[in-house]
Amino acid sequence: MKIKLFFLSLAFLSALAFADETPQTAATDTSSVESKQPAGNSDSIPEYTPRTPTGKRLPVIVPFIGVLAQDGLVWVWDRYVLQKDYAKVGPSYWKRNYREGWRWDDNHFAINFFGHPYQGNMYYATARASGYDFYESYFFALTGSYFWEMFCETEYPAPNDLIATSVGGTIYGEMLYRISTRALAKPNAGILDNIFAFIASPMAYVQEKWHGPSPTNPGYAPMKWSIFAGLGKRFGSEYRYDGEDGKLQDSDDWDAGSMTYGLNLVYGSPNRKIKEPFEYFTFDFSQDQSEDGMMMRMNSVGKLKNLHFHAGENWMDFATYLHFDTFYGDLVEMSALAIGLGADVNIDLSESLRFRMIHMPSYIILGSSDFNYDDVLAAADTNYQVTRKYQYSLGLSYKSTIELELKNWGKFYNYIAAYLFRTIPNTEPHYGTNGYDFVIFNNAGIEAYLPADFGLGLRLNSYVKIAAYERVPPMSRTMHAVNLYVRYNI
Repeated sequence: MKIKLFFLSLAFLSALAFADETPQTAATDTSSVESKQPAGNSDSIPEYTPRTPTGKRLPVIVPFIGVLAQDGLVWVWDRYVLQKDYAKVGPSYWKRNYREGWRWDDNHFAINFFGHPYQGNMYYATARASGYDFYESYFFALTGSYFWEMFCETEYPAPNDLIATSVGGTIYGEMLYRISTRALAKPNAGILDNIFAFIASPMAYVQEKWHGPSPTNPGYAPMKWSIFAGLGKRFGSEYRYDGEDGKLQDSDDWDAGSMTYGLNLVYGSPNRKIKEPFEYFTFDFSQDQSEDGMMMRMNSVGKLKNLHFHAGENWMDFATYLHFDTFYGDLVEMSALAIGLGADVNIDLSESLRFRMIHMPSYIILGSSDFNYDDVLAAADTNYQVTRKYQYSLGLSYKSTIELELKNWGKFYNYIAAYLFRTIPNTEPHYGTNGYDFVIFNNAGIEAYLPADFGLGLRLNSYVKIAAYERVPPMSRTMHAVNLYVRYNI
């Protein structure tokens, strides 16, 4: 149910974005590098408008009770309405949890990396809308997750759930909170704005209506939306095991038409000194669909603190960032919660030509990558059973974006994200093996600007994975998709 709510919210947010009456500039799908407006031109960016708070910071007991009440209501629903076995908890399970401790769970990928972060977002919003700041609200998300893991289900408490719910919930919670409160901060916010605000962050919306804007309400900030859709072809895909003789043991060559669609959001401005975490963040969603299967990608990046240097139209920004990247579908399952540094440089090479470059090295707090050795392990052990199709890992990531824009005409862009995963000790998938995964995603394209806020582009997406695990042969996988797309800048 949590997963369905997550995707339903995403769909509604996409549709209701059209209700935003504020003039917007364009956004791209290249790790959210802005387009169509000179990035250094502050005159083209709406002013930040802090909201006058009418409510006061609530006592800590109020959001604390609110967080625990959410756990209780979800548990009651699961136990007495859905009659789920995992909700049939009691003192014996609570004692066991404290006595035997935490264990990495084998739940479905979507439950762990969509459902739990969405649940954490609700905890977080309860505190955030009560007047608590970014870091304080994180601890409420952590508290809600801890109580759920220890007292609300028969499964052992899982450290992966605690991390995904608290950190992932904080990332989604802050983004959705800012989107929600921004809609209500608009002058004469209408019914569509209120619907938009409620869907984005129900807890924040209810509390806003109950006791007014909190002292930490961010108010109005510039925000850019764009949606895109296109058609193309998926090709050159390959899945293989390489044996000792170097021959291809297993291969699926995918060659089919594909459809792509998605949305991009840029909140705030990259060319200013921020005062609070996530005053600047980006969110990118895309999905590629063909008869071979679906691959969805979600990429969230929020700025925590920065050093900013500005000289005319040119600027340079150094910052710390939180990342939450997820690939999901029939073809790929992968996620990375990461924290790291970033350098963002914008240079106007001439009056009509702009260059922007971003580099982001990060440490992966919690990662996962699909585990593709079931048939190998099953052949080696007749007792082998599939329990989880991905591994838990730590690692490193690196993102780089380059954009060259001919102002008012079009742009060339290239975005690359690389991930190196190492299986966390004692969390091996099933009772199988552990090792390394190296994944690269690249998005390169060219886009022409059209009248009426439209754009026409051609892009090539590439996905490459190399895996090296103990006791099994190395594996590699490649996938490419080329698409002609149309973008609308809302």
